[in-house]
Amino acid sequence: MSSSAGITLENLAQEIGAELKGDHEKIILGLNSIEKANKDELSFIFRDTFIPLLATTTAGAVILSEDNLGNYNGNALIGENPHLLYAKASKVFMELRNPKVAPFTSKLAAVHGSANIGDGSTINSFVTVSEGVVLDGCVSVGPSSFLGKEVRIGTGTIIHSNVSIYEGVEIGSNCIIHSGTVIGSDGLGFAKDGQDWHKIEHLGRVIIGNNVEIGSNSSIDRGSVGNTKIDDNVKIDNQVHLAHNVEIGEGTAIAARSAIAGSSKIGRYCTLAGCCAVVDNVEISDEVHITAMTLITKSIKEPGTYSSGTPFMKNKDWKKSAVLFKKLNKLIK
Repeated sequence: MSSSAGITLENLAQEIGAELKGDHEKIILGLNSIEKANKDELSFIFRDTFIPLLATTTAGAVILSEDNLGNYNGNALIGENPHLLYAKASKVFMELRNPKVAPFTSKLAAVHGSANIGDGSTINSFVTVSEGVVLDGCVSVGPSSFLGKEVRIGTGTIIHSNVSIYEGVEIGSNCIIHSGTVIGSDGLGFAKDGQDWHKIEHLGRVIIGNNVEIGSNSSIDRGSVGNTKIDDNVKIDNQVHLAHNVEIGEGTAIAARSAIAGSSKIGRYCTLAGCCAVVDNVEISDEVHITAMTLITKSIKEPGTYSSGTPFMKNKDWKKSAVLFKKLNKLIK
């Protein structure tokens, strides 16, 4: 990943809060992996697995911890948390690669006369901004996105292209909503009448806090009665589904293709790895970490790491284990 504009190592170190060892005037044009970085690129190492590559890398500089400084003789940006320094550096190069443009409202956007568009906001082509929408300052709405009636979006939030935000949704400041995501659609709510289904109208909203990021093609259902809530600093990956009335606590991260059923509550600073599922009306306490492909069927009241399912094995061994599993009850008796 490189940018046409560069930055000196001295300025970069100041930007990310790192200690610099080496050539202060060296110009760095971008970021790349430790294996592929060239003399004009910055790389990083925060796992011991990659320490041997320090001897062969051609990177112009490397982000690393002081503990690994003895394994490397080149330009170095040093800090206690190299992963965090890498994250900060990535933002610097993103801003170099995509310099800010003057805010505008496209002539091809449909903006209702009652909408309140804050200063510094950008409304791209084919965006629909409905009645009563309020956008605070410096909001960016990407092409072909839809904002329903009385949507409210806080300062500095970025809505990428083809995002659908239904009526009454509230999104805080400095959020990022990626393409294809739908926020505020109805959940799975039906009452049975013989062989027929009668729809339960969803009268609640979705309320999203500040500094939340939601990945592409995710679906966040509105509350049926009451609201679906996502607190500050929550990070949601691609293709995640949150059903009606789900509540996600501050600082929780949810990886791709996970699904949380209706009215379940996830605590603060939790992590859900990829393809996890949580059944309805479950409560999970703070600082719970759930490993990949785990199914949560009841509430979790204590912090810790939880798993379900079986690890992979050769198919013939799995078949033998499956047969034994069916016989467990008889064998125990």
